[in-house]
Amino acid sequence: MTQKLSDVFSKNRTEEFPDDVYNKYVIPLNNDEIDISNASKACVIIGGRGSGKTMYLKYYCHSTLLSPQGKRIPIQEIKNLGLYWRPDTSFTQHISESWLGKYWSVAFNSYMSLSLLLEFTKLIINLANSHSIKDSCKEKILNFKCSQQIISAITFDKKEINFSEAGNLIRSALFTLCNWINAPITETPPIVLDFKSTISLITDEIIGIDKILSKLSFHIFIDEFENLIVPQQKIINTLIKHGRSPVLFSIAHKKSAVISRDTLSDEKIVERNDFKLIDLEGHYNKNFDVFAGEVLLLRLYSYFKDSHYEELMKEKGFDRFRKQDSYIKNIKDLANTILPNFSYKEISYQIITDDVLYRKLFNLIEEGLSMHSSLKKIKPESFIDPGFPEATLVSSVLLNRSRNSPSEILNELELYKSGLNSKFKSWIPNNLVGVILLIYKKTPQRACPLYAGYNQYTYLSKGNIRHFLELCHQTMLQSESNELNKDISSIDELIKIPINIQSQATIKTSRLEFEKISDLGPHGLHLKKVANRLGKIFSYSQSRRTQSEVEINHFTLDLSNEMELDEKTITLLNEAIIWSVLIEEKSTKTKSNESFETKDYLLHPVLSPYFGISYRKKKKLKLNKDQTNVIFSGDDKSFNSLLKSLGEKWDLGEEQESLQDEKNIIGKQLGLI
Repeated sequence: MTQKLSDVFSKNRTEEFPDDVYNKYVIPLNNDEIDISNASKACVIIGGRGSGKTMYLKYYCHSTLLSPQGKRIPIQEIKNLGLYWRPDTSFTQHISESWLGKYWSVAFNSYMSLSLLLEFTKLIINLANSHSIKDSCKEKILNFKCSQQIISAITFDKKEINFSEAGNLIRSALFTLCNWINAPITETPPIVLDFKSTISLITDEIIGIDKILSKLSFHIFIDEFENLIVPQQKIINTLIKHGRSPVLFSIAHKKSAVISRDTLSDEKIVERNDFKLIDLEGHYNKNFDVFAGEVLLLRLYSYFKDSHYEELMKEKGFDRFRKQDSYIKNIKDLANTILPNFSYKEISYQIITDDVLYRKLFNLIEEGLSMHSSLKKIKPESFIDPGFPEATLVSSVLLNRSRNSPSEILNELELYKSGLNSKFKSWIPNNLVGVILLIYKKTPQRACPLYAGYNQYTYLSKGNIRHFLELCHQTMLQSESNELNKDISSIDELIKIPINIQSQATIKTSRLEFEKISDLGPHGLHLKKVANRLGKIFSYSQSRRTQSEVEINHFTLDLSNEMELDEKTITLLNEAIIWSVLIEEKSTKTKSNESFETKDYLLHPVLSPYFGISYRKKKKLKLNKDQTNVIFSGDDKSFNSLLKSLGEKWDLGEEQESLQDEKNIIGKQLGLI
C-alpha cells in the first residue's frame, strides 16, 4: 500500500519507532545545554507528557549512536553508550513486600538485571555490526562469551554461549521470574541476580574485549521513574548516588510528578552533588517555534526522500549554522508557507463580508445601541466600514458596555479612520481577538480561523511536540479527504494547506485530546470532568457581549495557603499538572497582602479550539476556596449552581440558556475520589 503524506505524522510516540532514531530526531537549538553524550554524573530528565523525553533518551542510546545510517565515528570518540529501560509499570507494582514478602527486593534486582542483560545483548550485536569498529575487533565481540556466573544464576545448563546469542536464554529466565512474581508459590524467587554486581561484571568484561573499547562508559536510562513504587525508587536512587564510571544511572519522569529522592540509607540524592537536572520541556520552549518547524520539515523531507533532512541531524559544525538568523528565518518561512494563517485584519474583513457572520456582528451592534435608548438616531451602519474591519468589530463590544457612549465611540472611530490619535489604537489590540471568538461562538457550524497557521499550531502545542504532530496529522488527513496534495513527488510541489482545512483540523485535534484525558493515569475520568468544567466556565466568559475581560483561559487561587483546599481537590489539581491538563506557571500579577496569587493555572491551549476560547495567556479568573473545591471535587448540582451564578454575574442573559446545552460531555456524575 502506498504511503500517504498523513502517515508520516501519524507516529507521535517514540514507542512507535525503532530503537534507532538517528534520522527521526531533531536536535534542538542550543543542544550543548542539555547534551549528555559526555556526562560524568547521573541526570534526571523531566518534562510533561508528550514533551519528547523518550526520544531524547533514545538518541543517546547504542542503537542510534552506532546506527548504520549515521556517519562513521571512531568508537574511541564515543564516551557513553546509552541503554534504555522502561519498566513494565503495571507489572512492577506487584514487586512489593505486600505481595512477595521479604524477598521482594531480591526479585526486583533480578528483574532489573535480566531486563538490562537483554539490552546488553542488543548492544553487543550493534557493536559487532557497527562501521565504527574494525573487523578484527568485531570478531572478538561476536565471540565474547557470556559470563559463567551469569549462566549459573539463570540456567542449569552450564554450556558456554556467546553473549550475542544469549538473548533467548535471558528471555527464558525472565519468563520464569515473571511467572513466579505473578504466582509466588515459593518463598524465594527462582532466579537471583544482584543488579549492581551483574551490571559491573558485564560492563567490565565488555571493555576488556579489546583495547579500543577500554575507554567506554555505559549510561543506563530508566524511563517513567514516577510509576515505580517508592521502595523501588529508593533502590534506583541508591544506584544514582553511587554511580561511577564506567556505569552511570539516570532517570526520566514527568514534570511535577511526586517522586522520592530517598536512598536505602539515610542519605538522599541531591541536585548538583549527585545528578544534573534537565528540564527538557523548558529547554524546548525556548525555541519551540524553530524546533517544531524542523520536525515538520524532517517528516516532509523523509517522505519525499529528500537529502536535505540530514541537515537537521546533529553533525559537527552544523550546530553553528542552525543558529544563524538566515537559517531560522528559512525554517519559519517554509513552515508558514505550508501552514499559512490569516491576519487579524483579514479575519475581521471576512466577518464583515460573510452574510452569516455579518448578521451576528450587526445584531451585536444593534444590541449595544439598544442599551442607550436616548441615542436611537445613531444607526448600526455608522459603525461598519469594510475599510476598517478591525475597528468595526471592536466597536460592537464597546457599544455593549454601559460606560461607553455611542457618540464617543463613533467620534473615536472617525478619528481613527482619519489617521489621528484615537483610543482605538489601544482598543483594537486589547479586544479584537475576543470579539472574533465571540462572533464565531455564535456560529458554531463555522470553524474559527484564529487557530489556523504554523505559529498558531506552536501556540496550541505549548512546547508539546506530540500535540504539534497530531495537529499536522489531522491537517494532512483533512487535506487528503479534500483531494489536496495527491501524486506529488517533492516538497516544492506541496500546496499550502487552506485555512478552513487547518481550522477543521484544530477542532478535531482538540476534541481528540479532550477525549484522551480520561485515559491519563488513575484519575483520568475525574481530570476530564475538571477540564470540561473549566472549559465551560471559560467558554461562558468568552460569550460575554461586553468582552470587558477578554480571553480568559486560566485561573489563580485567591487563598492564603493552597492547603486550605479539600484533599480531593489538591489531589486532582496535582494530577492535572502532572498530566499537563493544566500548566502551572508563575503568576503574572504580584500577590496581595491578603492572598498568595503566586501561581497561574492554564488550561492546556490544545483544548482551546474545542471550547472556543483563546490560546493566548491574557486574562485570568480568580477562584476562591469554595469555587475551586466545587470545580474539582463538587457534584454536578453544585457546579451547575456555580455556573449559573457566574452567568448572572457576567450578564449572559439568553446566551446562558444556549450555553447550558453545549458541551454536555459527561452525562452522569462520577464517583469522587
